[in-house]
Amino acid sequence: MKIKKEYVAAVLFFGIITGMLIGLLTYKDNDPVNDFLTEYRTEVRPGTPILDRVTKAIHIAEDTVYNETCFEEQYNSYYGLIQRVLGKHIVSDAGYGEIYKTKYNQIIFKVDKKNFRVMRSLDAVEELKSKLDEAGIPFLYVQAPFKLSDDEQQLPINKKDYADYNVNLFLKGLDERGIAYLDLRPLLRDGEKTQNQLFFDTDHHWRIETAFEATGHIMDELNKDYGFTIDSKYKDLKNYKVTTLKKCYLGSMGRRTGRFYSGLDDFTLITPAFKTNYTLYEHDYGAEKIYTGSFYNAILDKKYLVKEAPVDLNRYAVYHGDNEELIFENNLVNTGKVMMIKDSFGVPVYSFLSLGVHEVRALDLRLFNDSVAKYAKENRPDVVILLYNGDTFNEEMFDFS
Repeated sequence: MKIKKEYVAAVLFFGIITGMLIGLLTYKDNDPVNDFLTEYRTEVRPGTPILDRVTKAIHIAEDTVYNETCFEEQYNSYYGLIQRVLGKHIVSDAGYGEIYKTKYNQIIFKVDKKNFRVMRSLDAVEELKSKLDEAGIPFLYVQAPFKLSDDEQQLPINKKDYADYNVNLFLKGLDERGIAYLDLRPLLRDGEKTQNQLFFDTDHHWRIETAFEATGHIMDELNKDYGFTIDSKYKDLKNYKVTTLKKCYLGSMGRRTGRFYSGLDDFTLITPAFKTNYTLYEHDYGAEKIYTGSFYNAILDKKYLVKEAPVDLNRYAVYHGDNEELIFENNLVNTGKVMMIKDSFGVPVYSFLSLGVHEVRALDLRLFNDSVAKYAKENRPDVVILLYNGDTFNEEMFDFS
């Protein structure tokens, strides 16, 4: 009888695993093999030691299976519901170890101390700055805020986030090296907006409204210290159309805990109410796509604007990201050339910034494998901007070679 029970259990287990594998390969538009290979080529650079390659491959495979499991959203939703009923503010997660619900009912992970990585990042920036100086190209580092700050304890008791610690250490190093930077943290956390207004509740990114405000501060800095003459109308929200879709967005953190735990976010789209005309060049893996027309037609990715789309659609990417290289040519503005190296916080920023200058070239070092200094010398921007948030101190994001 015992053997029969074990046999039945084994058959059921095998059946469930087989069913999940079939679902993984056939559910919706899943393409796990191609997605794994794409992510591997993005994350693992040539010359990486074999042990690191294997470790990275395992991690990427785990994430691919996790993200593309059939009915993954439903599993997460009911798992999250159980955590919510139990009143838990700490949820175990395969990728981050733990995900937290803050005092503002926002979902986020915490950042560890990264002293060594910060020092390595400083060395890399100093070397890049030196090469740009030789070419007579100005450099500006722009610090975007992380979702958590040292101003208050948002996490559950006995949990500590070190994003601001790492940033402060990095900015101190820039000061000591005489490298210019713009710290957006105090400018955005000035008390005029609440934490929930600054950041999505279910995503680690800033809201589109916050990215728009941040772009205005960058425009001011470029006008003040870098010889730009960007018209102030481009940072005035009164000159834009603002459309808010209610309770339609489940962000990157909410997709890991499920909507019943995290809730849903509103999503605000900001588009110019004035005339625009663009040519946008998109480069990825040696292929080129060209978009022309207004800001709405050339810049926005329309698949993220479908009102009836599933809530787990990444609407944040509507402002055209992430790509290896983007070249925004504003056909109605004749001056100003910006080259921006950015993480995902830069996606709305480079789109908004492109409204006030003739050209913006945006690079993502997770995909761009050439020399940044060489690229700058070839294209002669008026300034090179490096825009990162407080959780971007890792090797690939500071590999400018």
